[in-house]
Amino acid sequence: MDVGQRHEQRSTPEILTALLNELSAITDYRTLRDSIPRRLTLLLNCQCVLLYQRVDETLQLASASFGEKPGWSAALLAVAHINPVRLSSDIPEARAWRERRPVCQPVNQVKSIMVPLLYRQQCIGVLSALRGSLEGSEEEGREDPVPGIWSADDLPLLEAAAGIVALLLENTRLLEHDRMRIHELSLLNSISSQIHCSLYEVERIRSIVTQRVREIASADLCELLGPTPLEGKGDWLTPILCERLFQRFQDQSSPLILERMGQENDGYENGYLLELPIEIKTFFAIPLLSARSFGRSGSASFPHGSGRLSEEANESKILGIIVGGMYRPWKLRQTELTLLQVLASQAGAALENMHLMDEVVEARNEARKLLRQVLDDQRLKELILESIPSGLITTDLEGRIQTFNHAAEAVLGYSSFEVLGQSLHKFLDLRSTFSSLPYAQPPKTPGQPQELLYTSTYTGEVQQGTVTIEDRYDRELVLEVTINPLCNDLGERIGMLVAFTDMTSMHRLEEEKRRLDRLASLGEMAAGVAHEVRNPLASIKTSIQMLQVDLLAEELPGEDSEPSKAGGPIESGDEGAAWVQQSIAVILKEVERLDTIVRDLLLFAKNGQLHRTRCSFPDICQLVLSMLQPRFHAAGIAVHQVYDELVPAWIDRGQIEQVLLNLCLNALQAMSDGGILTLSCRSIAATYAIRQRSDLQGRAYAINAPGSHVSKEASVQQWLECVISDTGVGMTPDQLQHIFQPFYTTKAHGIGLGLAISRRLVEDHGGYLLIESHLGYGATVVMRLPLLTDAYMQALQRAEGGEKEGERHNESDNSHY
Repeated sequence: MDVGQRHEQRSTPEILTALLNELSAITDYRTLRDSIPRRLTLLLNCQCVLLYQRVDETLQLASASFGEKPGWSAALLAVAHINPVRLSSDIPEARAWRERRPVCQPVNQVKSIMVPLLYRQQCIGVLSALRGSLEGSEEEGREDPVPGIWSADDLPLLEAAAGIVALLLENTRLLEHDRMRIHELSLLNSISSQIHCSLYEVERIRSIVTQRVREIASADLCELLGPTPLEGKGDWLTPILCERLFQRFQDQSSPLILERMGQENDGYENGYLLELPIEIKTFFAIPLLSARSFGRSGSASFPHGSGRLSEEANESKILGIIVGGMYRPWKLRQTELTLLQVLASQAGAALENMHLMDEVVEARNEARKLLRQVLDDQRLKELILESIPSGLITTDLEGRIQTFNHAAEAVLGYSSFEVLGQSLHKFLDLRSTFSSLPYAQPPKTPGQPQELLYTSTYTGEVQQGTVTIEDRYDRELVLEVTINPLCNDLGERIGMLVAFTDMTSMHRLEEEKRRLDRLASLGEMAAGVAHEVRNPLASIKTSIQMLQVDLLAEELPGEDSEPSKAGGPIESGDEGAAWVQQSIAVILKEVERLDTIVRDLLLFAKNGQLHRTRCSFPDICQLVLSMLQPRFHAAGIAVHQVYDELVPAWIDRGQIEQVLLNLCLNALQAMSDGGILTLSCRSIAATYAIRQRSDLQGRAYAINAPGSHVSKEASVQQWLECVISDTGVGMTPDQLQHIFQPFYTTKAHGIGLGLAISRRLVEDHGGYLLIESHLGYGATVVMRLPLLTDAYMQALQRAEGGEKEGERHNESDNSHY
């Protein structure tokens, strides 16, 4: 549209459309505000247009146009209110703002009209349009002369134009404000992202802060001060200035903005400005504040410099200071100052998070150290507890087990998970020995609560004693028990500690020693008795035999003949002589039996001396069975033999034959009505044989007799096992318990030395006997001997070669018996 068209040729819609089309494309608020008066002057065909905007309680001239001349002219200054117009004054512009309607001056010949700028029922300013010849105006060069006055038809046009101007101004201002807000938010988001990505890099944060300060405030110099002087900081900041800044922000947290305006009399500002280079005209400082104070020493943001400033900064919760300077006078806008404060807040939060992370990491490391120490201490205590060879059990005040170490598991046969939380006396009953211990009893009535009822109270004194109990597998154990009170750090009793040692082996050794002592005494007595009885028996036997010969000679006086056999029957028709001969035969038989008993006593009493030879054990078994075969056949006994392949054994053949003979005779006598005798031989592992020997409890058993080969049994890899079983009458538990005792017998005839002698002979070989029997189900006798190898025997003979010859032939004077 041609803006030079005359006003008379344009209608109101055309003018308003032209105004909208020309001004809507302007997006800058200041450009729009400055362009409105000039465009309205041409479109409204007036002399001058003035635009006033409200600022607080005044109207201030925002832009103006006088004719087509740009800039300020004398004519414009003559009609414009340069000074702010108070809203309460009588000036027409103030009246138009207050009354929210146009004000015309003068009333009759209207040359100026003041129209309020209304936007959404709010007045944002006043538009003043003037016509007529004004002082200083020049209209000669103008194509369309300006009318002298405003007509009544122009008033609606001015009001519509004022509404469009208010709309354009406010919309543009809001759009520009939104653009600025979006820019600020984008800037803040960018700052936050950068700082977040640099959370663990102090130098990176410092670089981001200085870069953003230059971007926001257009600062020529910028620095981020820590509580301590920084390495590589610019020379324009002196230590005195840094110290003053930190002292200042200890008392107040508001930003510091200084301008060098030549005010030499301001001592406060000069105290800072004197420390700055003269070229710096504007200086600002914004603190980085923390939400908390750091109690740890050395937790400053930047780890360099003196400790005094760091201590002061920590007391004031100051993490740092953003400082900037300009070489020109510059007034920071409120928006810029707000952005700088937000930047300082974000940087402070980042530095504080770094402090917190350092503290968290340090606390975590300390916690891990402490936890590792606690775990190491706990593990050490557990290792000590588990390494103690004695059994240890701890209980609470109610007698429930809390700790159960490996030694206790090995002795009692229970695992810790089975006993924890259970009553001690279920597994280790000490009530018979320690009457003052607490133990649980079942409820007296069905309705009574399941709670512990104490028969007595544990006094807390140290108690010791020996108890005999049965373990999980019903084996008899002899324990030496010590009970101590268990107290906490305050000395309060919280339970008890039960320590016990397995004395079963020692108890067995003591019993075995007592048995051997008794046997030794019994052997000495038996040897003495045998010697004393043997000689009279020999005299009696000789005298009876001589008497028998004399009687025979008297009956046959003319015959020169000898009896066919000493002690044999004498044939005579005389009944008296026959009776005498029978009596003599009975006497000789009983003398022979007494002689056998004396030989057994001597065999039981004398010390065993082994004469080992290399022989086949199955051959020995065959020899013994062949000797007894007639008796087996007569008794109706079937013999079964089972032999594995065995290496030759180094044994005393005579003694082992005696053992096998005794065992087979016992089986024969137990099967008076016939039966089956089974004899088997095999080799077994040495570890199994030794373990079986140590586990024997409550049954007849034997242990190694003292000897040089006992300590060498671990080097023997295989043992010989000979099993003799019968289907006889069997034995009762009481008989089985005393079966190896000397002079104990279950037979009508016999003195009870057969098994005792067999046991001693087997023990002399380093083996043992095991008997299992049930009444009515026969008996099984197991004989186990170590299988000594040729190399072992050679080493054993070399070791025993230095022994005296006399020690190998003790009691040789009795060898002829």
